[in-house]
Amino acid sequence: MQQITILSTLVLTLLMLVGLFFFLRASVKDRTEEAELEFTSQPQQLANALRAYLEGRSYRLIEEQERRLVFLGVVAPSRFLAVFLTLLALLGLVCLALVLAVLLPAGGWVFALLPLLSPLAGFFYWSKARRPEQVIARIVATAQGAKLVIQAHRDEILVMKDTLGIANG
Repeated sequence: MQQITILSTLVLTLLMLVGLFFFLRASVKDRTEEAELEFTSQPQQLANALRAYLEGRSYRLIEEQERRLVFLGVVAPSRFLAVFLTLLALLGLVCLALVLAVLLPAGGWVFALLPLLSPLAGFFYWSKARRPEQVIARIVATAQGAKLVIQAHRDEILVMKDTLGIANG
């Protein structure tokens, strides 16, 4: 009965590590989306506000045509997330080491070395998360003001909605 408990614990621990692996991969995934936002301001006023907002967030304008603006910036990795992912990996590998040590006692202290691999999770995130990011904005005049069609990281779009403050919806 004890052997079944240990084997089931091993299976659950391995499933947890698979989940951790996919969580790590998702932490560096590109999340570019396109959104349409309605504004009450005029197109030129919206373009100026958008430009000031993005330049304040360390983006630089690399292309400007009629009502189309292209900005380029660099996404910086989060120290908190790097540490958090390293701690998650540490906990997962400690659990795996404990289960393997109980299941295979002849392994001795070899399994105790597994948690030493946890900094690789933080290193993976840190090396993959820093990447250039483009924001492509197209401004269209409407009867009520202007419509902004923007292609950017989804978090950037959410912050932009709240920050610009001149949006209707």
